[in-house]
Amino acid sequence: MDKLYSVRWFGPFETLEDIRQFENKHKSMSFQLYILNGYKPYAKLYDSYYCGQTQRSVYKRLTDPNHHINEFRDISAIWIGSISNVEPKPEDINVTEKILTAQLRATFSEKQMLNKINKNFPKYNAYIINIWHNTKETRLQRYQRGTIPADLPDVIGHEYEKLSDAHLLFGASKIKWDNVE
Repeated sequence: MDKLYSVRWFGPFETLEDIRQFENKHKSMSFQLYILNGYKPYAKLYDSYYCGQTQRSVYKRLTDPNHHINEFRDISAIWIGSISNVEPKPEDINVTEKILTAQLRATFSEKQMLNKINKNFPKYNAYIINIWHNTKETRLQRYQRGTIPADLPDVIGHEYEKLSDAHLLFGASKIKWDNVE
């Protein structure tokens, strides 16, 4: 069975307070995913990334005392995502996070990822469409170089080949969105 997840991303947020205010303003939406990017202590040459999930507010999750956000000395950007085309079950959120983490690992490197788990993929095909918005809720048509929306493909596919028990990952760069009336 194939699954398709449309993730509406909002950001970049610079502080946890900005996220708290955004979530309070959008109580009708639930945000299940987040991506952090910034610098670890003493890092000078490269950014680090963390992709996570939550079943409560992103703000509350990020304020947990043992959260990976505390491993950053400087946060460059926080993006929060909502799976918008289905009412996500925990398995849907897990699969989406695993595929996003794998794509971030493929785009950057293992060294840049703070995620140390999420290595078991589903035994079915799953696809993600990333739709990026700024904090004012306007869809981004262009992405600034070196940002998460520019580096993460708009379409990410995970295909499972049952006969060989192989998992394939692919990304399709930027989608051209047209306004249609």
